[in-house]
Amino acid sequence: MQFLYKKILLIIVLAACSFFGSAQKKEILNHIEPPFWWSGMVNSELQLLIHGENIADFKVDINHSGITVKGINKVENPNYLFVDITISETVKSGQFSIGFTNGNKNFSYEYELKPRTKRVTEGQGINNSDVIYLITPDRFANGDSSNDSTEDTIEKVNRKDENGRHGGDLKGILDHFDYIQELGVTTLWLNPFLENDQPAYSYHGYGISDFYKTDSRIGSNEDFISLVDKSHKNGMKVIMDQVFNHCGAGHWWMNDLPSKDWLNQWETFTRSNFTNIASSDPHASASDFNLLTKGWFDSNLPDLNLENKYLETYMIQNSIWWVEYAGLDGIRMDTYAYPNQGAMSRWMEALTKEYPNFFMVAETWAERASYLSYWNNETANRNGYVSNVNSVSDYPLYYSIIRAFSKDGDIYELYETLAEDFVYGNPNNNKVFNGNHDVDRLLALLDGNVDKLKLSMVFTLTTRGIPQIYYGDEILMKNKRPDGRVREDFPGGWKEDTRNAFTKTGRTAKEDEVFEYIKTILNWRKNASSIHNGKLTHYKPLDNVYVYFRQTDTENTMIMINNSNKNHETLDLSRFKESLQGYSKGINILTGHKVEGLNTVSLPKNTAMIIELSK
Repeated sequence: MQFLYKKILLIIVLAACSFFGSAQKKEILNHIEPPFWWSGMVNSELQLLIHGENIADFKVDINHSGITVKGINKVENPNYLFVDITISETVKSGQFSIGFTNGNKNFSYEYELKPRTKRVTEGQGINNSDVIYLITPDRFANGDSSNDSTEDTIEKVNRKDENGRHGGDLKGILDHFDYIQELGVTTLWLNPFLENDQPAYSYHGYGISDFYKTDSRIGSNEDFISLVDKSHKNGMKVIMDQVFNHCGAGHWWMNDLPSKDWLNQWETFTRSNFTNIASSDPHASASDFNLLTKGWFDSNLPDLNLENKYLETYMIQNSIWWVEYAGLDGIRMDTYAYPNQGAMSRWMEALTKEYPNFFMVAETWAERASYLSYWNNETANRNGYVSNVNSVSDYPLYYSIIRAFSKDGDIYELYETLAEDFVYGNPNNNKVFNGNHDVDRLLALLDGNVDKLKLSMVFTLTTRGIPQIYYGDEILMKNKRPDGRVREDFPGGWKEDTRNAFTKTGRTAKEDEVFEYIKTILNWRKNASSIHNGKLTHYKPLDNVYVYFRQTDTENTMIMINNSNKNHETLDLSRFKESLQGYSKGINILTGHKVEGLNTVSLPKNTAMIIELSK
């Protein structure tokens, strides 16, 4: 009986200890990030950000075979610890305990290592066979109206406000996945979908308040995985838009920064000069350079200081976490030229080490190829900097596209810009585009000329590089900025919409004409190896007619663009004989018509031909 009494007493004591330990853990710990990790990663090092009241007063211990505490780092704020651990390659997936002790206070936290998934380690990557479709999630389609406004976020839905949240979400994209597939793109790029908990102007996604959580108004982390999985099952790929330069003012750490240098701080609010060239200009003043790299994008977008080594590691690990967790195929890095250059180069190096074939495109908003080449290089720049970038946003070519196809534009613009490709490390990896979320709609910039929009699509989808188009341009969206207008709602994405442009019957005749035109090119392009892998050979434009070829050893495609108001009834092809040698006929993939003999062709004004040649 006495033994039984002691046993019961021991159980009560242990339960009480467990309760008090659990209570202490709940009271003290606020965040541990990354929230979990994986066994078997190439890089065996992991740094845990641990946030809690006076957590720096605690000793940290991990007693688990194969896991070693390499370092415990205290910072300016006693509410943070940065714990470096090494994970042996022999460690299996599962949970391990992290012990916290401070005098008579002690508790443990169960941290999880998940098994790596085969679909990630085999990664698809993005290449020249792909075409990227850019979507602003809040403006594409509302699949779940129950999450339009949520209790855990401040800004509520208001579709009447062009700068407000409209209710688009991940389910809306999934609901209209068939439309995306029908169009013929192969890759989805979503503007940021992570939590943006701010009182206003949070729909665009670039003011992230939690780097590990999907915004509840967009969906959940699981919803995003569902989109990636559905894309992969249907032969498509997904790019995630990530941001290292800044966070949102609503981020949880803004109320309790780890250290003053976690952000680039100024005595008063100081906006960036947005002069990207200052990052590569050998003659740039220190003040211009600092204003670019340390000034804030806006008062609600605090500028992150990647010179802080803990923050650099945090952001790199977050990037890897999303690749591994969601099975991403690529990352588009926002404002790549703004943060610390060394940190961004190390980010590229870390991702490449973990995923050798992974695709990373840097947003590098430079209007000249010479500026852009600073980031797209294969060797060190003159200052010794190596970017490690494997793709850049080709803004020089974008501006040439707009100028070339604008009213009275000269297509020589394209020829001249491409002639500067010698400055790049690999121009074939450049992301080529004729529209995105930061500029006026393509049709607006082309003065409402639908024929010129079609010509710009022909060029974008057949020139060198990896093409990207912006949602809605295929149905002639035509708004000019401000931003909220160019990121407009896709008609038919909301139950109350009066028409549904996701369907043929819901599109106007002209909208459907353009949709079918682009669809034809995109679906042909999927199997056009000459466009994927072919050498680009172009000829100096004459009379505003541009002719170029994409040619491999076995396939050859001739693209002809008449950018003039002049009909060419019998355009002489003899000037292109070096590229036509061995070929005698072809098919115009835009019309399906055969082209017999390659001596002359008829090319009406403001039209194009894509001729798949044969012998």
